[in-house]
Amino acid sequence: MKQPPPGQAHSIHSDRKRPLPLDTPTPRNDVIVEDLKADRWLVTLQGEHDLSTARVLRDQLKAVFRTGTAVVVDLSTTPFIDSSIIAVLVDANRRTEASDEKRFGLVVAPETQPERLLGLVGLLRVMDVYRSVEAALAEFDDDDVISMKRWKERKQRIVKNEQEFRDYNNRRLQVEDVSPTDTEALLPFVCECGDTDCIETLAVTPAQFVDAHSAPNRFLVKPGHVYPDVERITVEQPTYAIVEKYGSAMRSQV
Repeated sequence: MKQPPPGQAHSIHSDRKRPLPLDTPTPRNDVIVEDLKADRWLVTLQGEHDLSTARVLRDQLKAVFRTGTAVVVDLSTTPFIDSSIIAVLVDANRRTEASDEKRFGLVVAPETQPERLLGLVGLLRVMDVYRSVEAALAEFDDDDVISMKRWKERKQRIVKNEQEFRDYNNRRLQVEDVSPTDTEALLPFVCECGDTDCIETLAVTPAQFVDAHSAPNRFLVKPGHVYPDVERITVEQPTYAIVEKYGSAMRSQV
């Protein structure tokens, strides 16, 4: 039987709802660990977190990774984290990147100090970030290790295809006798979706094309040519959409 990591707190929201051993230490109110079904774990941070709680969080995550394959850290109710917590989260994310059998995600509320700090250091583009615990757990609802490996391979294949289409479009723009800031001329570009069989085109101005690629993880696609498990829509127009790749999908191609 799988044992909870040291110091695990019991929650009435846990899927398993089994009592903790009698010798379990008194739970901490600010780091709550829940053992969910299908080898998924939810680690919720409540209250403010800094160097004084970083070691506790690191130890809990290490213990969880020894038994679970998918870990979600919920920061949605946390008003403050500092660089020591960031370091713990980066270390946890690296653990999953080195393994085909583990996955890691963060739940971050919009317009909060944790979101601003994660954005400032560039981690919102590197880590898998979700707006709710339900969305994160739905993505990680996979107890089949082989399927998880195929899922990662599929992400890599999709991003590789999209980068090739994007490179083609960049070369096309370079040979056109137009300014990259032109907001009038419509130019045809190939759809940059991950489907290698897609031959559809879309028309945008040079300025729109440049804006769509303002970050290395952004791509220009036809409406409906989106892979939700790999990317999110940032701009949607009647004739085109701009998608942004999740961090782990891009990092696998570096």
